[in-house]
Amino acid sequence: MRKPIYANQEHQQAIETYLILCEEFVKETSNKVRYQNYLEVIDIILEYHNSYGTGTKEHNFFDWLMIIPINVSVATNGYFAALETKGNRAILRAYKVVLDEMLQETVNKIDKIETTDDWDLCRNSKAIR
Repeated sequence: MRKPIYANQEHQQAIETYLILCEEFVKETSNKVRYQNYLEVIDIILEYHNSYGTGTKEHNFFDWLMIIPINVSVATNGYFAALETKGNRAILRAYKVVLDEMLQETVNKIDKIETTDDWDLCRNSKAIR
């Protein structure tokens, strides 16, 4: 799987924690094929995140920081919606509640990250991987 580019250590910690939780919940509810399909979607999200704003002067730092949590949240909730049956509804909804709380914590951490003049340098060098 592709490695995300991070703005700094705080960004890395927040994103990695959220990704691990999402991936573990999906793994617990899936067979190997479905789990691999989910990871392929996550890889597309990471590719989009890593290439955001490449070659342009106009991009938004906060939007870039939020690409992974927003898109992974949508992908994971959509995945759970597709899997839901009467038999697993309770567990999937419990996972969704935990993931929603974790998403809010992740967003709160990311919201505190300050933009710097070095953001273009970070984006161009792909410094923190």
